[in-house]
Amino acid sequence: MDLTNLPFFRLAKTSMDWSAQRQRVLAQNVAQMDTPNYRPSDVAEPNFKRLVEHAERPASVKVAMTDPGHQPGTLPEPDRFRARVDRRSFETTLDDNAVVLEEQTQKMGETKSRYLMASNLFERNLRLLKAAIGRDSG
Repeated sequence: MDLTNLPFFRLAKTSMDWSAQRQRVLAQNVAQMDTPNYRPSDVAEPNFKRLVEHAERPASVKVAMTDPGHQPGTLPEPDRFRARVDRRSFETTLDDNAVVLEEQTQKMGETKSRYLMASNLFERNLRLLKAAIGRDSG
């Protein structure tokens, strides 16, 4: 059973995918901290209100699993969410680099918290489904 067909799990997966991509972009910003004229990027947050409103729509493309042992893929699509360069910077260095380590670290912490929240909600709802069908694993 592909859990991403269920609206709640699809939303949780979207949140986790967004968090993973944002973490990657923020790590790139930190890695470019000494690059002259570099502007940090961030990933635009998905419109979760719109996703909830359209949650009943099934996914448009299905991958055929031709063997019962096949599992659906779990890796997020690369660059699924739009990255944007942050033009407004509160401080820059002498070489016009606008990466502020404290700001990037704070964003990474927020992103980690959001990922963990979505992951925990996903896990708890999965346990609830297992209990409902009599496969409670504790």
